Amino acid sequence: METTSSEEGQVEWVAVKEGDQDWMKELADMLTEKGIASGMTLAPGCSAGTCGCRFIVLVAEKDVQAAQESIDEYYMTVHPELRESKEWADQDKCPACGHDVGKDAKECPDCGLLLIIDAGEYQEEDE
Repeated sequence: METTSSEEGQVEWVAVKEGDQDWMKELADMLTEKGIASGMTLAPGCSAGTCGCRFIVLVAEKDVQAAQESIDEYYMTVHPELRESKEWADQDKCPACGHDVGKDAKECPDCGLLLIIDAGEYQEEDE
């Protein structure tokens, strides 16, 4: 997470989410409605009109946990299907189809969803 210091009252601002402008504005507005002061800024290396304009939502350091919880809950409200998927995964079921898979399964035997990504399989070989 990125931190910046404001000269007004020395508030430490922490980046809690990065994404496109519309989604970050929606999240910043939601946080403000919940009483969590927030702001937006362009992501490092971005300038208006370039790089797809990635933005960052910032909150005061003291509000990071509350902001993360609010963002997670809001995301589950916007995408309710994710709540069920998370509950299934917590019960050792496939998050896509709900089939019992156990803790060590790498792939769902019912729908074929890859459950564990082995980073070693996807690393490029050193030249």
